[in-house]
Amino acid sequence: MKMVLMMADAARLDAIRTDLKDLGAPGYTACPVLEGAGRTGIHAGDRVHPGGLVMLMIAAADADAEALFTELVRRRDAAGDQVSRLFILPVERMA
Repeated sequence: MKMVLMMADAARLDAIRTDLKDLGAPGYTACPVLEGAGRTGIHAGDRVHPGGLVMLMIAAADADAEALFTELVRRRDAAGDQVSRLFILPVERMA
């Protein structure tokens, strides 16, 4: 098992949900309000620091997670999204 972890631009959440459905993702968990700071600046989703983030997690079989990750990166890049970041992580245990 692997987990695709995405720190996504909140403005793109609806498009990402559509992508996940179209790609046959087995399901996802979204944490809709994140704060953080990094290469693209401060993200707090407030008037001073606009640009909220959403965290999405998708657990899938290794090959499915790899394919999902690759396609989500391709779609992010095609959309010109310079905020969202994707990671793929091994799932050591799941209960």
